[in-house]
Amino acid sequence: MGNMIKMIVVLVGISLISGIALGGLNRLTKEKGEQNVLKFKKVPAVISIIEGVSGKMSEADEEKVTQELLSSYKMIDVGEEQELLMFVTKKDGKPNTIVIEREGEGGYGGNIGVMVGFNIQSGNLDGIGITTHSETPGLGARVTEPAFQHQFIGMSKDSVFKIKKNGGIIDQVSGATKSSGAVADAIRKAKATYDQHKDELEEAVK
Repeated sequence: MGNMIKMIVVLVGISLISGIALGGLNRLTKEKGEQNVLKFKKVPAVISIIEGVSGKMSEADEEKVTQELLSSYKMIDVGEEQELLMFVTKKDGKPNTIVIEREGEGGYGGNIGVMVGFNIQSGNLDGIGITTHSETPGLGARVTEPAFQHQFIGMSKDSVFKIKKNGGIIDQVSGATKSSGAVADAIRKAKATYDQHKDELEEAVK
């Protein structure tokens, strides 16, 4: 009986240690994955917005800005299940653009993640950047190209953020109505979030 109790205690101890170790590994893996998504998906989308405003960066400047963005992003409570990821970009050393991400529905390959930049002074768009998509190469994936994205630089906050086919002002990618519409949907959602939580977002800039 004594040996049986010892064996049970040992097995329980092993199970506890294994559970704690696996839990810690899962947390580390999750944190690493989240950092990779930030660095390789979200930050490059923000940089594309910055370059639309201020011009193409050198590799050295891009690396410097990448590190600044990774160390300065904010998570804002807007009453959703997850906090809202927000970046603040600068121009001439001063805060210039509030950038938030929303997902647009209706893409050919599923939802499309879009970073949308709002000029702090005017509220107009400073540009967009695509974070995630599963669109067809050569068709829907062309929403990631400058030829499509440049139209949003300086676009009025009062614009109808729909593709022209649906009564808006956005030029769609030829042959990619669904993909273009999903980007427009993401922009509309970002604009609604920005308008509703403008005070909280601007307070976070200070």
